Amino acid sequence: MDKFLRRKDSSSRTDDEEPSTCYKKPKEGSKKKYDEDYIKYGFSWCGDETAPRPQCIICGDQLSNESMVPSKLKRHLYSSHPSCANKDKQYFKRCLEQNKKRKKFMKSAVTVSEKALEASYHVAKLNYNCTSEEATYCRRNTY
Repeated sequence: MDKFLRRKDSSSRTDDEEPSTCYKKPKEGSKKKYDEDYIKYGFSWCGDETAPRPQCIICGDQLSNESMVPSKLKRHLYSSHPSCANKDKQYFKRCLEQNKKRKKFMKSAVTVSEKALEASYHVAKLNYNCTSEEATYCRRNTY
């Protein structure tokens, strides 16, 4: 049976030599760039320009940079939004513009000007009712 087994000759290797190990260099992810044709799959981009992330125009989902390939974008469109799968490029452009306008409107509606914020602090300070422990402090610090 020994004649069928192959054994390495241990005399050829010295103690100074270490067995070779396979070292794989970690793969650096190549950052994919956004292509304007991806709008036909219902995707825009968000994030940093050096490593943009695809963002679905319909649901707002953000995928990883590695997913910026037509096959994966198409798969998201057909699996998550089958009703929009047959829409043309112009439909997605209109949706993107509506989303941008909606975002701009919400930002302006929610943002309070600094002067109004400061005035509300002054009104709150005037209407503040002091408790007995705070009474001495309130008398000293009112206008």
